[in-house]
Amino acid sequence: MKSILVTLIVMSVALNLSCDGSPSTTGSAAEKNVSFMISSSHFVKNFYKGETNPSYLIIRSYPSFDSLFGVAAVMGMDSSKLITEEKMKTGFVLSIIYQGNDIHKFDIEKITLKNNQLQVYYTSEVTTPNASWKCNCNVTALIDNCEFDSILLFENGHPLPDALIKKL
Repeated sequence: MKSILVTLIVMSVALNLSCDGSPSTTGSAAEKNVSFMISSSHFVKNFYKGETNPSYLIIRSYPSFDSLFGVAAVMGMDSSKLITEEKMKTGFVLSIIYQGNDIHKFDIEKITLKNNQLQVYYTSEVTTPNASWKCNCNVTALIDNCEFDSILLFENGHPLPDALIKKL
């Protein structure tokens, strides 16, 4: 009986040590939050035709950004949320654009960097299905410059490993 008790104690200690929540020194790099700002005052110009729907764009130059987006000037607009040429010197733009009759509401929850992969977590919700008009619904963010080898998008918590991300 004592040997069974000793065996159970040893197994319990071994299990606790192997399932310890402390990070491994041989495992992957830690996840790092990447700062970003969502622009609430830019619209996609009407001539834009995405290769996919939704389309995903990475834009690194202000002239490329300015050719695709306009400013929707309204009263009470927060001009600090505008993407400017000056701000793009220290960042790049990610835009998610849906074109069609289903009106979408987008939000970016967080952006992280893990193992040289930029991971973008966003939400998408159809607020008006089959509207009588077409839209270029979008969420556009200015992301702090960072080094990465690949991008993985997560829509509503689900990874999109096959998303075509166009770089301009």
